[in-house]
Amino acid sequence: MTGYIASEKPALTVNNLSTWFYTENGTVRAANSVNFTINRGETLGLVGESGCGKSVTARSILGLIEPPGEIVRGEIRLGSTNLLHLEASKLEKLRGRDIAMVFQDPLSSLNPVLNIGLQMVETIQAHRKTNRKEAKRQALLQLDRIGLPDPERIMRSYSFELSGGMCQRVMLAMALLLEPEVLIVDEPTTALDTTVQTQILAELKRLQRKMNMSLLLITHDMGVVAQMADKVAVMYAGSIIETAPVRKLFDHPAHPYTRALLRSIPRLGQNDLTPIEGQPPSLFNLPAGCPFLKRCPETLSSCYDYMPSLEEVSPGHFSACLTAHKVELPGVSSQ
Repeated sequence: MTGYIASEKPALTVNNLSTWFYTENGTVRAANSVNFTINRGETLGLVGESGCGKSVTARSILGLIEPPGEIVRGEIRLGSTNLLHLEASKLEKLRGRDIAMVFQDPLSSLNPVLNIGLQMVETIQAHRKTNRKEAKRQALLQLDRIGLPDPERIMRSYSFELSGGMCQRVMLAMALLLEPEVLIVDEPTTALDTTVQTQILAELKRLQRKMNMSLLLITHDMGVVAQMADKVAVMYAGSIIETAPVRKLFDHPAHPYTRALLRSIPRLGQNDLTPIEGQPPSLFNLPAGCPFLKRCPETLSSCYDYMPSLEEVSPGHFSACLTAHKVELPGVSSQ
């Protein structure tokens, strides 16, 4: 965990968010009635298998859903401002300044025909009234803060001249240039070696504490969640199926999918893993009941009838499962 004591003041609130994509083959219900809150200075880990709707949720928050996609309902509040009610020009001003995102693939996010310095300077000047010299000074300072060696050389470089780890750090530096209140980081350690992963996560944690920034950490890596998050939201087939403080989730997972997810994590000294049988349902044709029912070993007849809503099973711990109050399985420790 971060170890930082966050305030109870909500920085980002997502209520009943649903984002669908309309295709020739049908409607993809990528996010369905998603709800969560991140308080000031807090880290929320959003976890789940690939394709479960994590990145779609993040792009919805930033207003980056384009046709054939559509946010069909919901509310997204940055502080007291409902982002879904803002005009496109006002939302664009907020992006980067008040809320920013580091995307999963830094190489595809950086412009290959512009050097790093020019991209950073343009980002600063798009949101602040400052001259080019001052913008360059701020960019160099941010690259230095993020721990990149020889910032002057990095400024002159193009993305294809840098390693994956360096590009990831550049993207993080660009996202932090304007000191946003909320930072969304999508799979920050994908395809990076262990040493670089550790460095990036440590730097992210340090800067978060320094800036009292709220963090939405999107990942499938439960080890990263255990290290970084204060709270966890588990996503499956477009829906949040469990939320809890990080320690509670690891020690006492309440949803069968969360328990299965934790049992499938490799651990030191463990010779065998327990895979999750079957495949997630198609987002083209979600079942009427619980989306996990065909893979669940604890299914009740009523699980086929409707999708259960999140209900509190212990203080601050919510699960969307009809059996959550009836079973107590041994917890899985995060240590």
